[in-house]
Amino acid sequence: MKSDKKLTERHLQEILVNVYNKGQETENISVLELIEDIKQQFLSYSTK
Repeated sequence: MKSDKKLTERHLQEILVNVYNKGQETENISVLELIEDIKQQFLSYSTK
């Protein structure tokens, strides 16, 4: 199924701010965990 919804600049900014905040709040976060978080956020915006 093809989605006609696009990731907007606003959504991208929200994702980046969320990831930045998570990195600031978590003392020992792995890069893989951050990448997985980014991936999940991209997927959630593409299904909205």
